[in-house]
Amino acid sequence: MGFVMERLGAAKTLGRLMGLLLIATRPLSLDEMARLLMVSKASISTNARICEQSGLVQRVGIPGDRRTYFEILPGSFGRVLEARTVIIAELKKLAEEGLEAVAADNDHARERLEEMRDFYAFANEGIRGMIDSWNSELESGKRSKVNS
Repeated sequence: MGFVMERLGAAKTLGRLMGLLLIATRPLSLDEMARLLMVSKASISTNARICEQSGLVQRVGIPGDRRTYFEILPGSFGRVLEARTVIIAELKKLAEEGLEAVAADNDHARERLEEMRDFYAFANEGIRGMIDSWNSELESGKRSKVNS
């Protein structure tokens, strides 16, 4: 998981943290994650915050324990993908702005910007449709949603 995330431009530790939380049988504290992954607590804290901000993990408390624990948030994969639709919508809007700004006789630029606009519109529709289908399958019981 660390190498995959690194190839995607993220920190290897972020991927390792995600992998650890995916296979954990219970919520884990920062200290536990740092020990298990053999990295600094500061690095784990930074990467746990990134995972939390992306909607992948949540903080949880354990009665009688003052430490903060983390676990994969049920339903998080769809939410993480949904967050990407915001970026895709921004790219589509950028193409639309480019079309407004580029000269009407600049056919090459217009073709590229139209393709960009159309692709990102198509991608957003596809992702939203996929997320809706996934949620429908979860609600109908065709797929199981494992709660921590």
